[in-house]
Amino acid sequence: MDATEKALVLKVGCFREADCWVRLFTASRGIFNAFAFGGSRSRRRFVGCLDPLSLVLFSIGSDRRGTYSVLNEGSLLHNFSGIRANSAITGMAANCVRFVEAVEIDPSDAAPVYHLLLKTLYMLDAGSGSPDVVPWFFRARLAFAMGHDPDFENCGTCGRPVGGGQGWLFGVEQGQVLCPACHSAGKPLDGLARPVSPGVLRALEWIRVSEPDDWARVAMDREVRRQGSQLVELFVAYHLGLSWDNGMYKKV
Repeated sequence: MDATEKALVLKVGCFREADCWVRLFTASRGIFNAFAFGGSRSRRRFVGCLDPLSLVLFSIGSDRRGTYSVLNEGSLLHNFSGIRANSAITGMAANCVRFVEAVEIDPSDAAPVYHLLLKTLYMLDAGSGSPDVVPWFFRARLAFAMGHDPDFENCGTCGRPVGGGQGWLFGVEQGQVLCPACHSAGKPLDGLARPVSPGVLRALEWIRVSEPDDWARVAMDREVRRQGSQLVELFVAYHLGLSWDNGMYKKV
């Protein structure tokens, strides 16, 4: 049975003379491949629909045996021309898409990640966002959306709210904060823990509850940005098993 669904086109390739394979991301199926037979020559069924970073309403079916998905036709909803027009913005968008692909999202977890990616692309399409923050903000929010949701506001041992002063620790494994009093008392944080300032914890909490549109207006102190991004990379590496290395995401 055919289904009509909004999909973000991630990659397109051609085989034989006129046929295409298309890598798609939808809220219900996650990332999957489908075939657009005659797609490279069709003037009616796929007009403007088979370019990477296109949001398309596709009619999706399958072959007779149900072994692979087939795109019957598409209607272009948005082509993110603002992203294509600026190389720096294109780079940020590509970074976010590569991360989503590298995570290998289960279809049951796809919806929040799909909507996060679309909101990020719309924000970038409007010409907003800084390369200094958008990629690691996106990685942090994706990790949080998949259920790895830390508490940056309270000590995970005694419940004390995060306040001023030094001596705070953040446990990457548990996603918990340890206050100076609990740290001085020798109460442990199992696994990887890092010293962190209250300002960085407040910044990370803001990222946790923010939306991509908020990222376009953020101004962040350089040291807070440095510490926050380092903690996010450690958190992503531990919980999602990915790190950024030489222009690609690698399993760790």
